Amino acid sequence: MVNAILGTVEYRENGVIAVPITVPENIIAPSKSIFEIIYLSGDALTDIEYRLVGQHTAFEVIVEIPLDRKGRFQIDANGDVFKVSSGVWDNLSIATPKTVSYNTIVPRLVDYDIPATYTPGEFFDVRVAYNVRVTGLSDNNVHQVFLFEGAADTMGTPTPYKWTGDTPPDFEMPVPDDLTETAWQQLQSPPAGVPITAENDFDENGFWHGAVNEGQYFLIRWKVQEGTTGIFSMTPQPGMLRGPIGS
Repeated sequence: MVNAILGTVEYRENGVIAVPITVPENIIAPSKSIFEIIYLSGDALTDIEYRLVGQHTAFEVIVEIPLDRKGRFQIDANGDVFKVSSGVWDNLSIATPKTVSYNTIVPRLVDYDIPATYTPGEFFDVRVAYNVRVTGLSDNNVHQVFLFEGAADTMGTPTPYKWTGDTPPDFEMPVPDDLTETAWQQLQSPPAGVPITAENDFDENGFWHGAVNEGQYFLIRWKVQEGTTGIFSMTPQPGMLRGPIGS
């Protein structure tokens, strides 16, 4: 018997999930069919594809999940592998099957509140809600996540916040001027001096996806500058924010 160990699940971009597999000796695996993808909960496994890559003692099961899916499945082993040292076929065994949770639901703006008017010297608060919790919005990239035109160009620099309450915020209620005693928490900027790499939670746009800024409801606040004129316009830019694929 060949005892295999399944390692830590790695969540990659575009719904790709990788599960590392190590074995104590060189083997040749006949096909991916020695690993079973077993449904546990959530969306059906329809159209989910997977493959086996690697050689010798290190392999990966690569699973490709279609977008807008959420659920859990299990990876187990059921089959024989060829042992290079002895030249015989032997059963591959996994002591503990690996349970994988996934969530590839694409972030979408589902609700918003934009005031009809603005007054110089006062706060102008825009609230937005997404269908899932997202990352990517931070204190320094609001003007990249959203396209602002008209009055927004001269209002000043906006400050973004995320909602940390146990229940969704009521968009029908006005936002108080003082946010100190509320569940609105100001977003952080990316850590200074950290290399912009995927390993440090940066994406190809240079957006930092630190968990500290993850949220579903956001407030973007301006202190309207004197001389602001025109109609306020704000358009979300697609593909800038990410929803978690592991949950």
